[in-house]
Amino acid sequence: MRKRRRRWWRWGTAAGVMLLLGAALTAWLMFQHIPSWYQPMEIARADLQRVRDDFVATFDGLTLAMASADRPFDYTFTQDQINAWLAAREEMWPLSREWLGPLMSDPFVAIDRGGIRLGATYRQDGVQTVASARVELQARADGVAVRLTEVAGGSLRVPQTWIRPELAKLDRTVWPAGERSKHQVGPGRLPALSELFEGAVFPNAWRWNNPRRSFRISNLKLQDGALVVTFDPDPLHAPNR
Repeated sequence: MRKRRRRWWRWGTAAGVMLLLGAALTAWLMFQHIPSWYQPMEIARADLQRVRDDFVATFDGLTLAMASADRPFDYTFTQDQINAWLAAREEMWPLSREWLGPLMSDPFVAIDRGGIRLGATYRQDGVQTVASARVELQARADGVAVRLTEVAGGSLRVPQTWIRPELAKLDRTVWPAGERSKHQVGPGRLPALSELFEGAVFPNAWRWNNPRRSFRISNLKLQDGALVVTFDPDPLHAPNR
């Protein structure tokens, strides 16, 4: 009887070790996996001018619309446009090399009807994965609500309990939580990043410098591959000169 118990104990221990190893291997493979949605662009040198021209034309068009509009208007930013700008960012804005830091590269944005996913390749000490975050957006009367629904490494979701302290650390250092931006108009303050999992509300009334005009983001519509922003110019509440 005692021998049988020892034998069952050895088998049970071996099975438990195999299960743990299998779970660890599965988690590692998920961490290393490159999600199918992550497809960062590469811009050939011959195409850089085209990307620059598209960026300038897009924001010149928005400036013209902001200057002439007397009612709310929609403006569309496509996923392909945004990713082309990101891929060519170092050529257009050399200081953008510092945006992601030395461990991150190849940023990519994926937009669908459910939200926006932001991803980049993370490399450190021979380890490589795709770090990503998914957010939901909603324009409300009191601001733009942003809710962080998922953070992942590869296809492996990272627990919220690991992310919250890092967001709180940013609130205490580089992010001006609870303060007002100099570009804001109207009420509201910048929320704490540590509120993102519950849903943080960002101010939606801002100043456009050229022309000098205030505007409000009154609606956001997510489509497959595009973000449509409704801008509501409000000359009656123009910022002080």
